[in-house]
Amino acid sequence: MRAPVHCTVALLATTLYSLAAAAQEDLRPTPGQSTFSIFVQLSLVGTEEISVDEVDGGWRISSTGRVSGPLDLAIRRFEMRYNDAWQPQALSIDAVLAGQPYGVQTTFTDTSAASEILEAGEARTKSDPISAGAVVLPTNFFASYEALATRLSAASPGTAIPAYIAPQAEIVVRLNTTTEQRIATADGTIEAHRHHVTFLNRGNPFDAEIWSDAGRRLVRISMPTIGLDIARQDIVSLSARQQAVRNPRDEDEHIGASGFNLAATITLPAPGAETDDDDPEWPAVILVPGSGSVDRDETHSGVPVYGQLAGGLSDAGFLVVRYDKRGIGQSGGRVESARLSDYAGDVRSVVRYLRDRDDVDDQRIAVVGHDESGWIAMLAAREERRIAALGLLAAPSTRGADFVIEQQAQTLAQLDLPEAERAEKIELQQRIHAAVMRGGGWEGIPLTMRAQAETPWFRSYLEFWPADIIQDLRQPMVVVHGGLDRQIVPGHADRLAEMGQARDRQVATELLRFEALNHLLIPAVTGEVDEYDTLEDKTVSAELIAALAGRLHEMMPPRR
Repeated sequence: MRAPVHCTVALLATTLYSLAAAAQEDLRPTPGQSTFSIFVQLSLVGTEEISVDEVDGGWRISSTGRVSGPLDLAIRRFEMRYNDAWQPQALSIDAVLAGQPYGVQTTFTDTSAASEILEAGEARTKSDPISAGAVVLPTNFFASYEALATRLSAASPGTAIPAYIAPQAEIVVRLNTTTEQRIATADGTIEAHRHHVTFLNRGNPFDAEIWSDAGRRLVRISMPTIGLDIARQDIVSLSARQQAVRNPRDEDEHIGASGFNLAATITLPAPGAETDDDDPEWPAVILVPGSGSVDRDETHSGVPVYGQLAGGLSDAGFLVVRYDKRGIGQSGGRVESARLSDYAGDVRSVVRYLRDRDDVDDQRIAVVGHDESGWIAMLAAREERRIAALGLLAAPSTRGADFVIEQQAQTLAQLDLPEAERAEKIELQQRIHAAVMRGGGWEGIPLTMRAQAETPWFRSYLEFWPADIIQDLRQPMVVVHGGLDRQIVPGHADRLAEMGQARDRQVATELLRFEALNHLLIPAVTGEVDEYDTLEDKTVSAELIAALAGRLHEMMPPRR
């Protein structure tokens, strides 16, 4: 869970954060206490009790907490003080890290941070230059992000906020854009602000999301690249659900699975959609949730991919189901031991639910997966004969271990790193894969990386091979891809189509490519990930939805 090494970087063409402007905005968060849950790769590993208080001359952010696993961090007391202008004054950390006392005492001036550090039984001192008004973010002490959430709540896109990663060095956090997010809970609706930021580390920048509420308080931290998610407990509870989009014919439902319920939204077909008799039985589409802690709307960079697909497909005459993955949002179940096959079992539970509905034709049920959920859709289709058609949207085609390396290589290619350093990172990843798959050989691999990788899900992911699954599929299949997809490049669609067409069975496989669309299935300019937040049009292509609907209707004709 330790963040990458941080170094000072150039600010390029960003707007420097102004303390004077901040003061004019009256940055006064709502004082109070809150509890945060800490997740690594969807597994709950700890909690942190955070308090924000107004004190004489400024603000005090404090916390206690416990994180289990290889990190083994106990926070006896964390305290960070800022003055009224949000200039850092003092940092105090009293903790136990991996069974050893860990402490940091830092005092600040306008230009420097002087620290006394106790780590692994050794005491040392350190002094670093910092910018006036830097926000202080010591690694793994998430209470500190309360100050960043407050700053971001008043910042405009392009703003660069200096951040001191105590006691290491100063970096920059750049605000790319802010989107609005409504979260329904048992106690009401939280109007949240979802700040899409980039941590500009030298040679290793990464994107993250920092959420704040109307009281300028922290709601959530999401760092997908390192599998880290910290969320306030009022939005973690099963009663909470993010509402990215609501279609006019949406109905909420709970679907029984293996000992728990899946929270789902059913989008009914549009009025006037034709059926063959007076007692309509609709064709149905199940949208399979993807990797990570994504919501049932599959919202990425402000684009509710599944929410919009559900609306468009229902307009075309389908009853559409989208649901929260087990252990996420309002769905029950646990993720610690879940494999790809378990998630495929959840899809089959949704199929059984649809078969029992009087308004669904149980011989016309399709499953559609976007990105890596295409693999789960494949597994479900192999095991469930009631699935009549398969849709793969921007899905990968290679063996899981190869795909992880490909993704890492793509990321490293965009960074200003020496070739030797890139090769070293790839070699480390390959050693992690080998250790996961043979169940040993973790020597020399950081404990935090082992904790993230040594899970049943990751092993099933590394071992997954689409060609083996597709060969066994009996269903017709439509493969859809954007020509500007830079996350999962279009060549994957070509390979999936070839696998489908090479099946022993005489069954249709069709390839649909839309040259102007990116990975999120929306119009793009370059298709690069860093472009997502800047695109004005965040609507899934109507042309793509119409083509997908048409192919599914052809592949699942009504009974005569």
